[in-house]
Amino acid sequence: MASRDDDDRERLTWKEIDQRRDRQQHQAPKKPRQPKKEAERVRQQALRQAEALFKGKRGRPEYQTALRELESQQGTKKFHNFVKNFINEYGLPEEWGALNRLLDYSEPEVVAEVLQAMAEQLGARSRVEQQGFKGRVQVLALTSPHLEVRRQAEEILAGL
Repeated sequence: MASRDDDDRERLTWKEIDQRRDRQQHQAPKKPRQPKKEAERVRQQALRQAEALFKGKRGRPEYQTALRELESQQGTKKFHNFVKNFINEYGLPEEWGALNRLLDYSEPEVVAEVLQAMAEQLGARSRVEQQGFKGRVQVLALTSPHLEVRRQAEEILAGL
């Protein structure tokens, strides 16, 4: 038998029970929303950091500094030593301008690799860059003192 206290108490309807349940779930503290521009900036920064992580040494600021140094050293006596250290540290660069500078390097094996890397990127380059590369390869095919470089240049010219 029900006690008297239960009968005197007001009974809740199902609607009121649901409302109380819903109120309890939504009382968790909310994080303040960031403006869309700020959220996009944070997202872009996170993407850059992730890309840098996957690039390894090439994603670090030191690599960008070394690329600028490579540009400034071109044509000087220190260029060959700098390129040797750069390749030992980072390997061949992927940037078109840096690869173009490495065509002046004295080791024929490296120049042949650079020519091959540039030939692979040629389809994604602008028409002006393609014409400049073709002219540079023609000059190397005719004037390079290294047989390996001349052969590689001739193969690339035959494929163009």
